[in-house]
Amino acid sequence: MGLANSVSWDTETMNSEEAKKVRELVDNANFFALSPESEKPKSGSADYIRYKITVEDGENKHTVRTNDITKPAKLGHLITFLKSKKV
Repeated sequence: MGLANSVSWDTETMNSEEAKKVRELVDNANFFALSPESEKPKSGSADYIRYKITVEDGENKHTVRTNDITKPAKLGHLITFLKSKKV
C-alpha cells in the first residue's frame, strides 16, 4: 500500500486564467468520453501512481481511474497540470 492524497479544485474559485486552462485540458482530453477505467499495469508492476479524476460540469459528472503506466495519452497534460497545482 502507498500514500493517498486527495485534492479538489473548483474552477469557480480559481483565477480566470487557471480555470480556462483546466477547461481546455478537460476538453482536449475529451474527458467525458474516456473509459472510466484504464488498463491495469502488467502483473508484477510496482511503484506506479494511481489517479482518480472526477470532473463535474453542470449536470455532467464523470470519473476516470487510471495510472501513470497505462493512462490515456490525451489525459497526460491534464494530470501534469493538476499535479503542478497540488499544494
